[in-house]
Amino acid sequence: MDLHEQARRALGHVSIARPDPSWPAHFAQERERLQPFLGRVADELQHYGSTAIPELRAKPIIDMMAPVTSLDRADELGENLATTGYCKIDAGFFKRRFFRKVVTGADLAYHLHLVVSPNWPVKNELLLRDWLIQHQDVARAYETLKVKLAAAYGDDMPRYTEGKSSFLRRAVNDARLHMGLPAERNWEE
Repeated sequence: MDLHEQARRALGHVSIARPDPSWPAHFAQERERLQPFLGRVADELQHYGSTAIPELRAKPIIDMMAPVTSLDRADELGENLATTGYCKIDAGFFKRRFFRKVVTGADLAYHLHLVVSPNWPVKNELLLRDWLIQHQDVARAYETLKVKLAAAYGDDMPRYTEGKSSFLRRAVNDARLHMGLPAERNWEE
C-alpha cells in the first residue's frame, strides 16, 4: 500500500462542521493534559488550523503544533504519546512528526505536529492562522473552498488537503509580505 493510501485510511472521512465555540477550550484542555508527556515542548504548543479561527466551518479536528530540536526528539516524545491515545501517522513529512488521536464517542480528533522549525514563531501555519483571523473575507473564501473540496473528496483527506494548497500558499505569502518577510518558495515538509 502506498503512502497516499495509508494516509487516506488513517485520516478518515472529510466532514465540515459548523463553527463550535468550544474548540479553543478543547485545545487548552488537551494542552494541559499533554504537559506531563511533552514537558517544555507543551509550553510552545499552538492551536492552528480552521478550528482556531472563530466562526469558521471546519473539520472537527484540533490542530496543534510545537517546535522540537530534532526529529529524534519528536520520536522520543512520540513514544510517550502512545500511552495517551495518539498514533503516529506517516503522511510524508520530512521536518515533522505527525500524531492523531480520535475522541471516542465524539465527532472530534486531535492532530499533533512536532516540527523542527528554526523560524518558530513565524511558522507559516501560525502566520496563516493569524492572517485568517484578521482577514474575514479571506477566511470566508477559504471556508467556501473547503466545503467544495469536502464534497468532491470526502473519502480522500490527502486529495482534499492538496486541493487547498494553492489557496493557502497565496494566503501565507500575503501574510509574510505584509509582515515584511520574504515570500515562501520552499513548501517541502
